[in-house]
Amino acid sequence: MMLITGILITIVAIFMVLVPQFFMRLKSPRIPDKLLKDPKMKNILRVWGSIFVIVGILLIVFSII
Repeated sequence: MMLITGILITIVAIFMVLVPQFFMRLKSPRIPDKLLKDPKMKNILRVWGSIFVIVGILLIVFSII
């Protein structure tokens, strides 16, 4: 179960790092247009994505061990 969860988290997090605009345009929670155009918001999503990539990889490693 941890292996599947780790793989899913890693895949979504990689997309969050590579394509943050997609996640910024999701309907819930609604982000104001002013924040959508702010480059800091993209960087914040990339940082969160990087953190989740690490968490996903750790879950995969711990499930294999």
